[in-house]
Amino acid sequence: MASLLWPAIEAAAEELGPVLQRAGAALLGGTAAAGTASLSGDTSKDDGKAAPIARTLPRTDENCKKCPPEQTGRSVRRNHSMSDVSREYQGRITGRPYSVAEGWSEEWDWYVDFDGFKAEACLLQEAKANYDQFLDDDGEPKFWFSFNDTIKQINQQGRTVRANPPAKLMWYFMTPKAREFLLPLMDRVGVPSVYQP
Repeated sequence: MASLLWPAIEAAAEELGPVLQRAGAALLGGTAAAGTASLSGDTSKDDGKAAPIARTLPRTDENCKKCPPEQTGRSVRRNHSMSDVSREYQGRITGRPYSVAEGWSEEWDWYVDFDGFKAEACLLQEAKANYDQFLDDDGEPKFWFSFNDTIKQINQQGRTVRANPPAKLMWYFMTPKAREFLLPLMDRVGVPSVYQP
């Protein structure tokens, strides 16, 4: 029985051979698996007009860059002495819980203290309310107030964030003069800020 089918298979292979060869050439980029056939419309790999096709494939062996403050930081309840306005501003900017009546705010502890943290943006936050009260009419610190602690905080936070990409930092100012006063330092150390009443 097999001997009767063999001539039919050979005849079909002879008839379909060129068609299968062209289909194989198209599937294999212009070459056939058993020969060197090529279609008339194929372009040479050396042809300067051939446009490469960019393909991006996900690499599963690469680790995603994690957000360091999310991995090793933690929320903490702080009882800093501050005005009600300052506590409310900090809570509004950061979205973290707080209680004016009980005198606490939830902050983010990650090597140094930050007022807030937004994990989805890997963004650490610092909020300064009503600091214009510490400046005179010329925009200089009043004789009884020093910005030394604030300057130290800018430097510490900036250094910590720069050393841990992709973490970012943003300082928010409720009043414009304090931001203007601190802006040269903040620009110099790469700490972005925004005036947001």
